[in-house]
Amino acid sequence: MPHPIARLHDRITRFGFYLGGATLCGIVLCFWIEVVARYFFNAPTLWSSSLVAYFLCIAVSLSIPELARTNGHIAITVLPERLSPSMRQRYDRVIALTSGSVCIVTAWIIVKETLRQFDGGTTTALGLDIPKYWVSSFICYAFINTALYFLRHALFAGPSHDDNERQEA
Repeated sequence: MPHPIARLHDRITRFGFYLGGATLCGIVLCFWIEVVARYFFNAPTLWSSSLVAYFLCIAVSLSIPELARTNGHIAITVLPERLSPSMRQRYDRVIALTSGSVCIVTAWIIVKETLRQFDGGTTTALGLDIPKYWVSSFICYAFINTALYFLRHALFAGPSHDDNERQEA
């Protein structure tokens, strides 16, 4: 059974994943409003394309950690499938540790940039101007949370379910 903090981390990530799905519904709604306004009332909106861009960034940023949590990302498995269970476990840990390290460095760079945007009062350049750090903060969340999952996989994960089945056979 996972530690209570790990369970809380998983719940927050799952909630974010669902919120990311809701933003996809927001994208569909914005496109629908734009089509109706443009083609039925000949009055295109100035804000819908901006909102779609912001929602897309938010949807992706909230979904990435869930993919890391569930190992749902795309993987080329030619090499890992040919390894013994113990070598596969080592391989998976090295890949997770490397991925987590890259995400930490990336998060550090993005956090610095987000703070610079906050201090400078930078706004977005699209039709609907908002403070740029609002969008950047979701990207920070994505990389920090994803790094935590990769590090959890690297440091605390045991043999995978497939490995246990192979060892029992």
